[in-house]
Order: sequence, then C-alpha cells, then structure tokens
Amino acid sequence: MDNNVYFKILKCFGAKGTRFTTEDLARELGTSKRTVYAYFSSKDEMIEKTIDFVFTEITQSDTDILEDAELSVQEKIRLYFQNIPDAYSIGTIIRHMDDLQRYYPRLYEKVNHHLDTIWDGVIELVKEGMNHQELRKVDTVILKLMLNETLRKLLDYEYIANHPVSFESGIKAMSDIVLYGLMKEKFVKD
Repeated sequence: MDNNVYFKILKCFGAKGTRFTTEDLARELGTSKRTVYAYFSSKDEMIEKTIDFVFTEITQSDTDILEDAELSVQEKIRLYFQNIPDAYSIGTIIRHMDDLQRYYPRLYEKVNHHLDTIWDGVIELVKEGMNHQELRKVDTVILKLMLNETLRKLLDYEYIANHPVSFESGIKAMSDIVLYGLMKEKFVKD
C-alpha cells in the first residue's frame, strides 16, 4: 500500500482523533469511500495499520543502525540516539491516546506496547557494551525508565506547549545527557 495513504490517515486522525470518518479520508485521498474500503475493512483496521506503519518506520531505521556489523558498540549507540523519529507521526497518535483508550482499547494497548519496547534494541546494545567493558556499568532498568518517560513527556502536546522545548531539541538534549553525562571529563567516575 502507498505510504501516502497512512500519512492521509494521520492527517485525518490529527484533525479529529478517532472521530474522523471514512468520508474524511476519502476526501483527503481524492477518492470514494468504496475505494477506501477496498484497502481497509473498518476504521479500526485503518487506525491499526497506521499505528503499525508509524512504529515500523521508527524501528526499521533503528534496526539498520543496530545491525550494522561495521560499527562499534559506541558508534551504534551514538547513531541510534541521533536517529530522531518523526515527531509529527508519533505525536499525532499520542495526542489522541485518550480517544484510543476510550473507543479502541486494544489499539491503545498496542501503542503503549510500542512505546514501552521502543528502546529495547539500544538497551540490549548497552548491556552488550557493558559486558565487553566498552561502556561503564549503569542500571539499564533505570536507563530505560528515563528514556521511556522522557519520550512520553516530549510527545505530550500540552507539556511541549508549556515549556520552551521542542520534541527534536528535547530528544537531542536527552541523547547528549545519556551519551556524555553531566560531569566534565576530569570529574567522571569510572
């Protein structure tokens, strides 16, 4: 299926949440409702496939980095954190999580599962780096908690609106803190 369809669904979803209609989508696509139903059997399926599309896009680019055998563990981690996902796509879904929870609880759980596992690849890489003594020991449970909660906050439209930070600048700041810490080098504890 053409990726443009998913971007149009995201546009409709962003404008109206789960209340967008098949007619809204057909209008966006410049086609008929019948044609929309040739691709999707229900609105539930439209939303689910769009969620899958958004998270597949994110995880595929991360996987490409993590599986590059020519990169060291430290290079992979640095590139992973520099690989900032598209805030619009994921943010559109997150902004309407209340609607998903109320009307599509299965899809709400699916989004939460994606968000809870989005950092798993880099966490495994950090463990590998620690085992090979390429990285200093850290508590990976706490690291994952920090990453998860920061991501969720940066995807929270109200939080971003009330703080002088954008999704991209927040992810970059978080990445810099994780990669380089707070202390200047002469004070870093081994």
